[in-house]
Amino acid sequence: MKRFLLILSTVFIFNTSFAAAPLPKDVQDFRNLAEECEHFAGEQDSDLDEQRQKELDASLQATCGKAVVQLKTLREKYKNDAALMKVINAYDF
Repeated sequence: MKRFLLILSTVFIFNTSFAAAPLPKDVQDFRNLAEECEHFAGEQDSDLDEQRQKELDASLQATCGKAVVQLKTLREKYKNDAALMKVINAYDF
């Protein structure tokens, strides 16, 4: 058991010591919004009742619409940062 805990703690320390630098707040915000957009898009279904479809449409408009605008802005702002562009370009609307 002690050996297991030692290995577990070593793996934890090793993994966190090489963690990537945190993303800038605007990129984090974009990523969160893009994830929400993808979530709502995944809920689309032709079998949904009209009320739920309206709710989804509103959510998609709010999240995806903003994400599209942010995507353009971030691509321009971070065009010379390959690491951030990789994160940003993982989403395409």
